[in-house]
Amino acid sequence: MAKGSRAKTCPCGSGEIYRACCAPFHAGAEPETLTALVRSRFAAFAMGDGAYLYRTTHPAHPLRARPKGAVVRELSSAKQRLRYRDLTVHAEQIDGDAGQALFTARVFERGRDVSFSELSDFARVDGGWRYLEGLTVPALDEAPASIEAFLETLE
Repeated sequence: MAKGSRAKTCPCGSGEIYRACCAPFHAGAEPETLTALVRSRFAAFAMGDGAYLYRTTHPAHPLRARPKGAVVRELSSAKQRLRYRDLTVHAEQIDGDAGQALFTARVFERGRDVSFSELSDFARVDGGWRYLEGLTVPALDEAPASIEAFLETLE
């Protein structure tokens, strides 16, 4: 196995080698599923690939209203203080060009557990899924049976 990040296990948690997993997305390919997009964005956060995170953020997201260079630098630098350890995608649902994914991200900031669960909204733009917004809550102890079951816990 060659040295370098492409020969290592993908940080998305799939267990696959990076070059066969999220690398094609980071190089410009479009994830076909929401789960693949969530995983590739998690890997991008772990690797400090702010350009990919910017590209896969919906044009209507508030980040896109700011100067691109500043946003890319900010997203890239998050890996300096955060350690992205594990990702579990619990559920996804799609309705035409809109979709939702529910996931839990295990993340640490300077040794402190800052893990969270998020119900993310996505929209398909120009043939690719883009992150629109998300509802973040403390990390779930148990996976809900569905997105609807998760929403019921919030009521």
